[in-house]
Amino acid sequence: MAETKLTEPGNTEAESDDAFWRVADTFIGSANEQAAAVDRGVVSAGFAYASARFNAFVIASQCGSKQAFETEKAAAIDYFVNQYKLALTENVADYQANFDTYINNNA
Repeated sequence: MAETKLTEPGNTEAESDDAFWRVADTFIGSANEQAAAVDRGVVSAGFAYASARFNAFVIASQCGSKQAFETEKAAAIDYFVNQYKLALTENVADYQANFDTYINNNA
């Protein structure tokens, strides 16, 4: 798969990092709002589905043709699955290290 472009040409790495965290925080904020009225498991499943749907769009739109999409889709899926696993592993470790602060103070 072609490398995913997260920024417009001319953006610096710091601007890319700032945009990444703003986007992530916005999605987390939306999930937290939804979790106030809907079961967290449903919010999590919906969030995961929406991410998968958008990532499928990213893959297809970067390929440019159906043939390229067919050729690249397995590598792209592996890429996104590995990125998710890295992020989940990092965040689970963070919650393990800070469980009392994150959970017991917010229960």
